Amino acid sequence: MRRQPSPATTRLWQSRPPSARLHAGLATALWALLALASCGTAEPEPPPGEPCPAALLLDGAEQISAYREGAERGPDELRYIAVLTDLSSSCRYYSDDSGQGVDVDLNFKLIAERGPALSGNEEVTYFVATVGPGNQIVSRDALSGDLPFTEGAERVGLSEDLTLRLPSITAAQGRAYTLYVGFQLDDAQLDRQQTPALR
Repeated sequence: MRRQPSPATTRLWQSRPPSARLHAGLATALWALLALASCGTAEPEPPPGEPCPAALLLDGAEQISAYREGAERGPDELRYIAVLTDLSSSCRYYSDDSGQGVDVDLNFKLIAERGPALSGNEEVTYFVATVGPGNQIVSRDALSGDLPFTEGAERVGLSEDLTLRLPSITAAQGRAYTLYVGFQLDDAQLDRQQTPALR
């Protein structure tokens, strides 16, 4: 699924199971990052009322440093750095002809800064992974879009409003689920995230 981020965008999409074609290295890394998330990110206090699934930025995947393809890591080869921040969420349980479930509204900011090797068109991909009881990844959705750097602009900021529909989850089950938001990282970027200077 691909779409362009915009300054204020709302999109409803049906959650789907992780793709069987997901690269094995990325799948393993996602599991490792999920394990780290419980150590590095505190779960916010649930709001009063309906027990919504929690929403967290995935520790280690909330920032990305993109370098020129095939180049050695160095200041002159940096295309851009970006960070996800200010994540908030709310939810609404539904019951209609299609069944019952929960719609989770997510809002977060994406801030990117230009590097010396920035090309004319830069694309960034982030995901929302839903984790259920037993730390099972029950769905994973990815969204891609361009970073709209204008000529001479050193920084760009986007605000995303997304609604994720999770079927078959009742209010009694809501707290057993967590939504993790993070950048899609390749193996080289995952290796760089292990470096303390980049954390």
